[in-house]
Amino acid sequence: MTATAHRCARAVIEYDGTAFAGSQVQPNARTVQGELEKALNRLIGERTKVRLAGRTDAGVHATGQVAAFCLPRRDGTGRGWPELRDRLNAILPADLVVRSLRPAPPGFDPRRDAQWRVYRYRILTNGTRRPLERHRTLEIDDRLDVGAMQAAAARMVGERDYAALGSSVHGRTVRHLAEVRVTRRGDLVEVRVTANAFLRRMVRSIVAILMAVGLERLAPEAVDRLLAGDRRALHGRAAPARGLTLERIVYPSADNRTITSAASADAADGQQGKPESS
Repeated sequence: MTATAHRCARAVIEYDGTAFAGSQVQPNARTVQGELEKALNRLIGERTKVRLAGRTDAGVHATGQVAAFCLPRRDGTGRGWPELRDRLNAILPADLVVRSLRPAPPGFDPRRDAQWRVYRYRILTNGTRRPLERHRTLEIDDRLDVGAMQAAAARMVGERDYAALGSSVHGRTVRHLAEVRVTRRGDLVEVRVTANAFLRRMVRSIVAILMAVGLERLAPEAVDRLLAGDRRALHGRAAPARGLTLERIVYPSADNRTITSAASADAADGQQGKPESS
């Protein structure tokens, strides 16, 4: 962020990705970054650049995306961050909200400073239907073998080249995948994935593999072969976007060195203003 700006902000934002073409601004498309910048421009009266911690594809949701932007010295919005958050939320569309807003530390870069990114994928099994959740949950008629999925998930973690699971515009495909956890609550199966960074479509590719294992179309040990291959796993197949949510971006701090404690601290940071729920 620029050192000459009077004040810079760090925002935790939430959005329903159903009607967005993705998070990153694109020409002639409705995006999360575009809507945020449009609201800030309207509120402040001059162009304001927003930076996001990570890119989400069309249809992917977020409860803990992080955005950063700097304000001019005299922006006419009042002095308090809560007032600015409330004014922003008053003009933002209904599918996008600023959950918390606070000062950003000097030089804060939401993408480069991030330590971990946490995603969750929701799958409703056995033909169960929940109309209110249909835009954020994949509904299937089949039963999933969660035990087999957990065995496959354990083979995915580590630091390695994950080119079989996604692509990168920079060509670097080595990532540190710290956690792939599969849980079941009744008919709802959830996959939680934590990594230092992700390739494009990587999480949904992971879920596609785990679902193939859960449907007994793939053995858990086949994951080793898929990850070691020189081609995209499952011919590039990925789970649908609507089941995926970016839950949290974790930043390092002096008092929080582990994934768990750092994630808890970041959630606590968001308690300013509206309550956080991830």
